[in-house]
Amino acid sequence: MNEKLWSVCVIEPNKYEAQIVQDMLWNAGVQNIRVFTDAALATKTLESLNANIVLATFELGDQDAAAWTRAFRRNPCAANRKAAVFILSKAFSRPLAETCRHAGVNALIGKPISNKALLETIKKVLAAPREFIDAEGYVGPCRRAGIVTAGATGKRRKADRPVEKPRAQPAAMPALTFEQAIGALAAATAQFKMNPSASATCEAALRFVQAYAVAGKDQPMMRACAAFAQQIVASKSLPPEVARAALDACVEAVTELARLKADDGAERETIAENVRLTVAKAAMQKAA
Repeated sequence: MNEKLWSVCVIEPNKYEAQIVQDMLWNAGVQNIRVFTDAALATKTLESLNANIVLATFELGDQDAAAWTRAFRRNPCAANRKAAVFILSKAFSRPLAETCRHAGVNALIGKPISNKALLETIKKVLAAPREFIDAEGYVGPCRRAGIVTAGATGKRRKADRPVEKPRAQPAAMPALTFEQAIGALAAATAQFKMNPSASATCEAALRFVQAYAVAGKDQPMMRACAAFAQQIVASKSLPPEVARAALDACVEAVTELARLKADDGAERETIAENVRLTVAKAAMQKAA
């Protein structure tokens, strides 16, 4: 499946979260991406933009993404109302999944999203397109097969979970303070740099820091963690020296953001943006 052929419309009112999703797609090789912070403008643009993938956060403001999808599916002016629609939401639940399914959504992905969950879910939906129903009471992909879900493992339907070979899992980490989580991440990254098979340990340590960032609504830290997560995944395909340098930049950025106060807004934004660019540049240097 060639990601370069994807035409993606991202609808996310929060510009920072929109940037995270855009970076994930860009680093995966997707070249045609349009980002909208206004759902109404996205609707108007999609009348001429023949996108085959729509990624929309459920929390759109005055209108939720289920209602938006329902209107989009029924819009005769839309260039491609059969596009695969993926909803991203922090309020991941079975009732929400059912609401999205009846609105004509292809998949629901829980936030905070990861590269793996986002890309694997898109590929899963595109690989097995469902019959498109255009009836008076419902317009969208056939509802009988249910809705694909990802991002909240405990709440996912068994049929929607990817089949994976059993693998050794890192030992569960104890509860940590924020400072301890930062230190654990630095140590795990050092181990990962020496032993590429230790990526799971590094990812587990990063999740602790991400949890603090999400709980504190720390946007620069969330963006830095997203770039860090991308780098962990990308490291296996990069020259070792490039991967190590990018990982060092990620650790330094997260550590510095943890040190700075919320009042240092401009400086923290610069750090988050710089590490994002560093990871993006490293991704372009694929191993031969």
